[in-house]
Amino acid sequence: MRFESVVLRYGVFYGAETPSTAAMIALVRRRRLPMLLNDRGRLPFIHLSDAAAATIAALDKGASGCIYHVVDDRPASFSEMVREMAVLAGAPRPFAVPRWLFRLAEPYLARVLTMQLAVSNADARRDLEWSPMFPSYREGLREAFAISQPPRPATDGRRGGIPWLQ
Repeated sequence: MRFESVVLRYGVFYGAETPSTAAMIALVRRRRLPMLLNDRGRLPFIHLSDAAAATIAALDKGASGCIYHVVDDRPASFSEMVREMAVLAGAPRPFAVPRWLFRLAEPYLARVLTMQLAVSNADARRDLEWSPMFPSYREGLREAFAISQPPRPATDGRRGGIPWLQ
């Protein structure tokens, strides 16, 4: 029996749908998510919606035996992402901790967040005819923050700010 396969290598998932992103947004709003001092890491991020779209495209158009990197267009450091979250949250600039302190507190996480994994999505773009809806974490975070905003109270006497509960 012969099996055909396509390998998808995903970047670091984020998006409004992921519990980790929601938790990070909550921490940033309370200024409890630090950046790394002199962070030189390069991580390939991918919005969860883009990962799903690439997976569907691979099922339809992926060539057997091929490996595709499902990542956005630009790798970024963890600290860049935290800084952007703070800007979007209107929070103060996150504090920075030295890498040695971060390694002491969270050795595995420190290693992962400081890796340099700059990979390209060029093969997936070409072969799968796919491109990320969110080319970088900046666009994807804007969407995540828009979704994570608490509902505003209605000003017309209705309860809450959620239309389907009216």
